[in-house]
Amino acid sequence: MSTKATLVKTVWPDALALSHAAANLIVTESNKAVAEKGFFTLALSGGSTPKLLFSLLAQAPYKNNIPWHKTIITFGDERFVPPASEESNYKMANDTLLKLVPVPKKNILIVPTVKVTPARSAALYEAAVKKHVSSKHPFDLILLGIGEEGHTASIFPNSPLLFDKKDKVKNIWVEEKQIDRISFTMPFINQAKNIAFLVSGQSKAAIVKKIFSKSGASLPAAMVKAKENTFWFLDEAAAG
Repeated sequence: MSTKATLVKTVWPDALALSHAAANLIVTESNKAVAEKGFFTLALSGGSTPKLLFSLLAQAPYKNNIPWHKTIITFGDERFVPPASEESNYKMANDTLLKLVPVPKKNILIVPTVKVTPARSAALYEAAVKKHVSSKHPFDLILLGIGEEGHTASIFPNSPLLFDKKDKVKNIWVEEKQIDRISFTMPFINQAKNIAFLVSGQSKAAIVKKIFSKSGASLPAAMVKAKENTFWFLDEAAAG
């Protein structure tokens, strides 16, 4: 039975309402996945909008309705900085969510960034992720954000990661940010069952408009299409 891929775009009054909607999706998808196959795979994203979502997930009622013991946490991308760095996506997720919920430490797959090269880090992370994610068991849910130039994860416009079918995880030097990053590749992201974009704030309105127009078709965020559902959670400011 093949399911038709759908795009679901919803607009919420503000970032808080958007985060509650995304939290409800995580409750639903996590329980569904555990019922179907015994575990739930979730890729987190960095940025300011997920921070609000994470703090909601860390408290009731959401905290009590997610099967944390059977949840595998990964990161769609990470800056090549130590895990204690303020720049680290892991540190933000850990401070706001992971250390506050009963997810087993072994279930949190952290991108290795200490005593390894970026290339080695990407290879190690791909191997770790592949233990839980495969064509038989694709990602249940990947959370993503967008940058004002249309990037998502660490896939910037014209990035080689857009068409890299060989790698699932790849290291990339991001010239715009002058930093090495480790990121899922676009073909790997698009193998996920469900993908949810969380986009808030007026600074994102112009790029959102472009992504949903013909002229924005080649932007990384516009090329994201999950196997089942691609959700766009926008607040009114980002929706323009």
